[in-house]
Amino acid sequence: MAKKMSKRDRKNLIIAVSAMALVVVVLVLVTLFSRRGEKVPSNPEGTVGNLAGNINNGGIVCESDGRIYFSNPYDGGALYSMNTDETDCKKVSTAVASSICVAGDYIYYFQSGSSGASGLGGVRVPNSFIRSHIDGQHGYTMSRDVVVKAQVVGDYVYMEGTADNNHNYPYFQRMPIGGGDAELLARYGINPSCAVGNIIYYNNTEENHYLMAYNTVTKSTYEVLEGNIWNPVYDNGYIYYMAPADGYQLRRYSLNNQTIEILTNEKVESFNVYKGYIYYQTFGDTAHLAFMNTDGSGSTIVTYGNYNSISMTSNYVYFKDYWNETSLYHTHYGSTYYDPVNAALQAAIEEIEKANK
Repeated sequence: MAKKMSKRDRKNLIIAVSAMALVVVVLVLVTLFSRRGEKVPSNPEGTVGNLAGNINNGGIVCESDGRIYFSNPYDGGALYSMNTDETDCKKVSTAVASSICVAGDYIYYFQSGSSGASGLGGVRVPNSFIRSHIDGQHGYTMSRDVVVKAQVVGDYVYMEGTADNNHNYPYFQRMPIGGGDAELLARYGINPSCAVGNIIYYNNTEENHYLMAYNTVTKSTYEVLEGNIWNPVYDNGYIYYMAPADGYQLRRYSLNNQTIEILTNEKVESFNVYKGYIYYQTFGDTAHLAFMNTDGSGSTIVTYGNYNSISMTSNYVYFKDYWNETSLYHTHYGSTYYDPVNAALQAAIEEIEKANK
């Protein structure tokens, strides 16, 4: 006959079972938390993480709430931030950052490695898409996929990726800003850079390169414009784009009256649009960096040579020398004078000296 459990034993058993149940609950909560990270508040309607032209040019510069977040080439591409007047320049993370987006108190970026110097961010996992606080703290790995371009639209991060260990095909997916499972939207690449409200304008890489629109609410697509279109950028009712089939002309398409204007017959390699200006790089024997008004008038050469990473903020246009990765220049809108971003260089020198002490 089984021995009857004493009152004391029953009490100890209840305590043990309760403790085990508590451990299980804690483990479940920890698992859920680690999978999704902290609770991230919803973004205001119409939130977009960065300018389309900035993302098309690598996403190495992003402005938000009076700060510029940028990949500092003077420190191996590490993530830095500074005021819009380039004061208070400081390191955010050792991450080599691209596709930088900022929404609210959070910064999102693709990390392709580490600058190697000790930094403040603490995120060192290579080839990861990261969300952290804007000061670089509390880094959270949203994805280990290879991300080509990314854009924050509303409460999601939309990602264009390439075939890698996790995918046998290029892909277009989105993830909630709070983290969680990725939702596959297409088994081909869609560039999410050009987001306007709930619409993403992109060129159809699967079939004909026509200009398409993707509705992020209904997850439906529709055709906007026929033609071979590349790197669309929206500005003030127009879609600006390169036309590869027509000598890489720079053109704009009016969404209001459905007309096309040719802005330059030069072969354009890259461009950006903001604050009433287009900055663009041509290629060929007389390659040069130039700017014009958004209607195509007033074309002016800034400098001859090959430059890339054209990025625009409220005060400055930033760009790099194609042949010198350890370079970062800025110029004022409408000016032909440019010089190195000394604030970024000095901050990098101080960080590297600090790390070597």
